[in-house]
Amino acid sequence: MSSFSIWEIILLSFIQGTTEFFPISSSGHLVLAQKLLNVKEPQILLNIVLHLGTLFAIFIYLRKEIKELIIGFKNFLLSPSKHLKTPQTITIFQLVVATIPTALIGYFFNKPLEEAFSSLRAVSISLLITGLFLLLTKFSKEREENKLILHPLIIGIFQGIAIVPGLSRSGLTIGIALLLGWKREKAAKFSFLIFIPAIIGAFIFEISKMQFYTQDWSMLLFGFIMTFIVGVFSLIFLVNIVKRGAFSSFSIYCFIIGFLALILSYKI
Repeated sequence: MSSFSIWEIILLSFIQGTTEFFPISSSGHLVLAQKLLNVKEPQILLNIVLHLGTLFAIFIYLRKEIKELIIGFKNFLLSPSKHLKTPQTITIFQLVVATIPTALIGYFFNKPLEEAFSSLRAVSISLLITGLFLLLTKFSKEREENKLILHPLIIGIFQGIAIVPGLSRSGLTIGIALLLGWKREKAAKFSFLIFIPAIIGAFIFEISKMQFYTQDWSMLLFGFIMTFIVGVFSLIFLVNIVKRGAFSSFSIYCFIIGFLALILSYKI
């Protein structure tokens, strides 16, 4: 931990807090920061702490929805037949369905996909693909009915695929939900909700590999707080963008960064 300066912690926290929620790929930006700014990859513990910062940002932003889901699940356990088809029970079921393909892809393909696509050129191409996908959401139309199993299954698959650096998790999950006809705010909030089990699973996986030794806990705490604050503001901003139907506007940024990274990949 001591090998990271305060400015590197600030930069990594800002990258994590914004790009985890903005549809512009946090892993892709981390690769760009490593290649272009000579920023070291976060050590396992720091990486966990930064992700916990974004997780707590979701807890705070979606506290009302999470509370309703907990109450709905409790009511279901007490009276299954009565609460089988409540909105909260249906959402919980869809979260479970979406988490299954994400977990399977993450478990079996996480390491090979990350290693195979972590070059600057591969990241630039992935960012361009993300930009194209975001652009397609401009033509999405809301529909009243959403498939109970099929839609969350597809969203979960897209979340799993997003382990490839440069492919945005929020971009792919919100984008595919919009293309499937989901209402804008529901698409955004569902994307954030399925991030919770994904990041908890990653946390358990990463912490099992970690060796505990002396750490600069003040720097870790600073990174957590920074990521948390930036994450909350990023969530507020993103949901407002999605509500206004301007989600596709992020494609411009992805195209610009993707093309610049592609050009630079031939020069580095």
